[in-house]
This record gives sequence, structure tokens and C-alpha cells, in this order.
Amino acid sequence: MSTNRRRHANAIPIASFVTWAFVGIIACVGGLGYVWTKNQLYTTGTEIKMLERELADLRNKNEVALSKISQLSSTAKLQERFDTGFIKLVPITNEHIVVLSNGAAPQNKGELRSISNQGGNE
Repeated sequence: MSTNRRRHANAIPIASFVTWAFVGIIACVGGLGYVWTKNQLYTTGTEIKMLERELADLRNKNEVALSKISQLSSTAKLQERFDTGFIKLVPITNEHIVVLSNGAAPQNKGELRSISNQGGNE
């Protein structure tokens, strides 16, 4: 009944190694996923900050352009440019003015008028 106890003494516990290797691989994949996600968050945050700065800069440029337009289109500035000869305008004389008057509206005598759409459904 004596069995050789040394026969199993040097056996490698493969199941235990496979289990721990699987746990290690899962931990590595989880860690890499976490690092990748954090990196993406940082990159996206940096890009958002850059775009917000660009948007603020464009809004400032837009406000400057609008104020410049309002300044240059003011009556005083236009009169000044006209006086210096920068704007070439010719005064309008009465012979070039045409007065249009609305004709008398047709009297509605209670008549029904037919209105048709020439290109419509027939």
C-alpha cells in the first residue's frame, strides 16, 4: 500500500497558474482601458478649451467689426467723407424724381370674380 509520494511532489499546478494569468490579463486590460479613457478625456478637454478660446476671439472680432461698421456708416462720418471727396455723390435734381401715385381702388360692387391658377391642377 505504499505509494510513491514523490510522484506528485513536483507537479506544476497549471489550473492555478491559468487562473492567476487570466486575472492578471483582465487587470492589465482594465488598467489600459482606464488610462486610455483618461487620456481621451484630457485630449478632449484641451480641444474644448482651445475651441472656446477661438470662439471668444471670433466674438470679439465680430464686435469690433460691428462697431467699426456702425462708426463708418454714421451720418457724421459719411458727411466728413463726402466733404473730403472720398465719396463721389451727385445731387438728385427734380427732373430725375418720378412720383408714383396709387390709382383708385376698383369699387367692389358685390360681384364675384373668378380667380384661376393657370399652372394649377386641372
